[in-house]
Amino acid sequence: MNNELEVYKRSKDNIWTDTWISKNMLAAHLDFTNDAASRNIKVITKTIDWIKTIIKTNSSILDLGCGPGLYTEMLVKNGYFVTGLDISKRSIKFARDSARKQKLSIKYQNKNYLKTKIHNTYDCITCIYCDFGALIPVEQTILLKNIHNALNDDGSFIFDVFTDKLANERTESKQWNYCKDSSFWSKKPSFVLEETKHFPNEHTWGNRSIVINNRSKEYITWDTYYTKQQISELLQNNGFQIEEVKEDLVEKNSFTSNNVMFIKARKI
Repeated sequence: MNNELEVYKRSKDNIWTDTWISKNMLAAHLDFTNDAASRNIKVITKTIDWIKTIIKTNSSILDLGCGPGLYTEMLVKNGYFVTGLDISKRSIKFARDSARKQKLSIKYQNKNYLKTKIHNTYDCITCIYCDFGALIPVEQTILLKNIHNALNDDGSFIFDVFTDKLANERTESKQWNYCKDSSFWSKKPSFVLEETKHFPNEHTWGNRSIVINNRSKEYITWDTYYTKQQISELLQNNGFQIEEVKEDLVEKNSFTSNNVMFIKARKI
């Protein structure tokens, strides 16, 4: 295992498909009082209210990375035809069960949106909670191509990214901890290396967790930040044009940055 975190490196292990971690991620999603996995319920509601002002009711919406269905349920209750797609089996199962109990007509797919060809066409596709900036550049190109192909001719892509203020909000760190009981990362006692590293030339923060008990696992995630010009150029190079930027939906919180811009981009 390399001692240095390399920019845009992908780990073999994945927090969304790990049996133990995905259980803890789902619990975090469903804690509406904080922003640990999904944003708190107040911000989610504000986001849906904003979407209602820019996307006509009765539109078809695909929510990429839908998790346990927090946004999809609100969208369908507000008059949209909704499909949710997520890589986590545990989250999709919860979402399906929840929709069935409430008699909500939502289609769910347990798939990886980077490896899935989207066959239907939609009026709008959403990807929320800075998932776009968690992708490395080659993955972003794949995703934008998939979205472009899956949108109707005048369709919209709605997503959010960190602003360039994130560059100065975090500090680099590297520290070992011993968890004598189960933890977020492992059911067993384990050593955990937590590392945060800034790559200013690439405008991204890397986050690595190495978990060691009877074997070692490595989990790497990325948080890329953008200026309006940078995200606009990226979208234009992939067939989109920005129509609206919204920067006041996310409130100050202790878990992650509130320096976020929501973007409505139109397919061109």
